[in-house]
Amino acid sequence: MEFHFFSLLQSVLGGLGVFLLGMRFLSDGLQTLAGERLNRWISAVTDNRFLSILVGILVTCVIQSSSATTVMVIGFVNSGLMTLMQGIGIVFGANIGTTLSLWLLTLDVSKYGELLVGASVFLYLFGHKERWHYIGMLFMGLGMLFFGLKLMSDGFSPLRNNAEVLHALSVIRADTTIGFIKAILTGALITGIIQSSAAVIVIVMGLAGAQVIDFPTSVGIVLGSNIGTTVTAILACIGTSRNAFRVALAHSFFNLIGVVAIVFFWRPFVDGCDQLIKSIRAVPLEDNFASSQDFHNALSLWYVFAISCVHTLFNVATTAILIPFMGMIAKAVTCLVPLQGTELREKGYKPKFLDPLLIPQSSIAIGQSQKEILRMGETCLSMLKDLRQLLATKGELDYDLEEEVFKAEEQMDLAQKTISEYIGKVLLETLPQKLSVLARRQLRQADEFESVSDYIRNALKSYKKIRDADENLSDVAREEVLGLLDRIHDFLVNVIDYLTIGDAANVDAAQKESDEIDTFAKKARDAHMQRIAVSCTGPVKTLVYSDLIVAFRRQNDHLFNIAQTLNITAQPHPQPVHASPAQPTA
Repeated sequence: MEFHFFSLLQSVLGGLGVFLLGMRFLSDGLQTLAGERLNRWISAVTDNRFLSILVGILVTCVIQSSSATTVMVIGFVNSGLMTLMQGIGIVFGANIGTTLSLWLLTLDVSKYGELLVGASVFLYLFGHKERWHYIGMLFMGLGMLFFGLKLMSDGFSPLRNNAEVLHALSVIRADTTIGFIKAILTGALITGIIQSSAAVIVIVMGLAGAQVIDFPTSVGIVLGSNIGTTVTAILACIGTSRNAFRVALAHSFFNLIGVVAIVFFWRPFVDGCDQLIKSIRAVPLEDNFASSQDFHNALSLWYVFAISCVHTLFNVATTAILIPFMGMIAKAVTCLVPLQGTELREKGYKPKFLDPLLIPQSSIAIGQSQKEILRMGETCLSMLKDLRQLLATKGELDYDLEEEVFKAEEQMDLAQKTISEYIGKVLLETLPQKLSVLARRQLRQADEFESVSDYIRNALKSYKKIRDADENLSDVAREEVLGLLDRIHDFLVNVIDYLTIGDAANVDAAQKESDEIDTFAKKARDAHMQRIAVSCTGPVKTLVYSDLIVAFRRQNDHLFNIAQTLNITAQPHPQPVHASPAQPTA
């Protein structure tokens, strides 16, 4: 008995492990091949609930996990990128999308799972192009799904003749309402523990295919897995905003409402599903097969088809029924989880687009970090506008506005650190070369934007020296400084546009604009030197003017470096001659 038990455990655990690894390979291959389409699909989400549901279906088909999609949506809502209604729509779609991957298992090619793995592994290992590598990963994952299911089905086969096992499983046999509820609770408990509804459903397929459990019991456990999968989303909400928790709660409501509704008329539901499935595909009869092994293989495939049908019918029907009530669900979860006053007060830097929950979906995570970097650029724009207002005034210094510039620079320091840590975690994932290059470019971009903010702060500090000395720049000098600042501002606007478009062809335009700014700065400095030669200019004014010119030229250098990240073959921007300027004497 011990030997048989070990053989069963080896076959079932091995099959489950191969299946789950196949799901991961299939997901990674699809995500990489989908590339930026995932970001475009998510960006297309609007308040149109049908479009949100469609996006949820598409994303889940690529990610191959409704739990992962829900966790990702929680991250978006937590970051403020989606409204609660948009998030609920995607979660509804995710429940349909997760059923589609199971239909792959209904293909009558399960006996070719090993062959598919063996053939695709050569493409995975020896494909010359990266795209072929991930295509091989995709088909290898698909083959592992079939192979894993076959291992589990073969492992469970001896159990149908084991009286002790059948007696133990009779406790959850769904021949009564209580038994059906026990089957639901069993499915919910197991799914909540192992954090994968797909794993539970494929185990049920194996048990049913081996005739260890009957069809009604299978239905009950599958429905319970829909409840258990909500645990993953709830755990993902730890440490997030209350609005994100509402998404997880709406996910739970979706599955609870559907399952509870079925409990009241479970017998008609099970019988109706049974009749519908048999009308589509007849149950195989042993007399029609040459061997018992062929019969059991056909019966196992029929149960895979039947359970896939039940899973799909439940989620599609629940979604169709609840679509009109999405607004009510949003209001209900908002009432249950009210907004706290502390959420309205942000302390320190808070990333808007970054969320650790998105890191496993590397292509999406890289897209989000790019948005956060562009946010750094917008902060630099705001700092330049405030600095211009301060430099343009001839009256008293606006201390509140000055403080805003200094605080913004501190926020940029934190932003650069946060983005770097986030991208560093993404780089720990298995990334295709394209994403890896983008991630490293982003590290450089964040560092350069932070340097731009440093020199904006330095420019303000330099200007404060004049005010502290009760002096002022001449009108001519002020116009030159403001003219240079305006050019830097326009260059920054263009650089942000270049990063948004992501076209390396814009590097040449950036080079030209940077050179023009550098030429303007040199002319302004030369003009100032000529004025010093014919007039008595105080040492403070002279030093401050020189420092301002240096600060803006350094900003120009860093902005070009940012644009240059779009083209990895571009030559480094040459350091200007003013890198270590000699300060004029009084």
